[in-house]
Amino acid sequence: MEDSRSVVKASALAKFAEQLRAWRKSRGWSQVVLADKLLCSDSLVSGVETGDKTPTLEFAIKCDEAFGTPGTFVALHELISREAWPSYFAPVIDFETRAIRIHEWELRVIPGLLQTENYARSVIRAGKPRLSADALDRAVSGRMERQRILTRDNPPLLWSVLHEGTLRHVIGSRAIMAEQLDKIIDVARMPDVVIQVLPFTACDHPATDGPISVFDFADAPTVAYTECNGGGMIVESPEQVGELVTALNLIRATSLPPQESISLLTQIRSEIGDE
Repeated sequence: MEDSRSVVKASALAKFAEQLRAWRKSRGWSQVVLADKLLCSDSLVSGVETGDKTPTLEFAIKCDEAFGTPGTFVALHELISREAWPSYFAPVIDFETRAIRIHEWELRVIPGLLQTENYARSVIRAGKPRLSADALDRAVSGRMERQRILTRDNPPLLWSVLHEGTLRHVIGSRAIMAEQLDKIIDVARMPDVVIQVLPFTACDHPATDGPISVFDFADAPTVAYTECNGGGMIVESPEQVGELVTALNLIRATSLPPQESISLLTQIRSEIGDE
């Protein structure tokens, strides 16, 4: 029996397929004609209409352009992307979208907002080896979709602290890690991003209890999120949020300053080399 998440995913994909088919037929276009307008193959159009293939964001944008429906297919694509996440993580997607500041500490892997597509694919595949190819594509697409907040107009401030181990632990391959480190170095130089690294040499810090994310909003109280294997917890109590903010600040105080962090990132990147 399918779990509820699978049913919801199918419903979102079916809605996109239904709209695509309806708009195409209303224009009197064949799948071949639409494919020509979208600059893709007719097999892709057919696959999306049958629900066998997951539409990319680029595909959705081109559909809105072809049909003159600004935002319609992009919104449907966003639903598909959001539903790629487990229910306990769904609120975090909304927090990221609404936040004016995002503070995070990660000691396991590179955070999703900083991942490359290849790194994300490797991480997800390793954790869920039985995931179907389509489900994997959907999960990767959802993760990449989250990163749009960093390049939108008036993006949030992202302040991310990474454990040095996340930078040295090779995920996928050395080439994938080289690409991933290049991206972090580039993002670290963006005006609305602060990256710090907690080095192996750091001591006496509260960073071993797990990842922390804190979200500040313009018109709502600050909330936090913590995660463990297979689950996550939204923290809204002002007292508990304050404790997590204090822990995060202590981690920052023990970490390298931003410029020294970039220097360490560059050093690790050079050690990996180019294949």
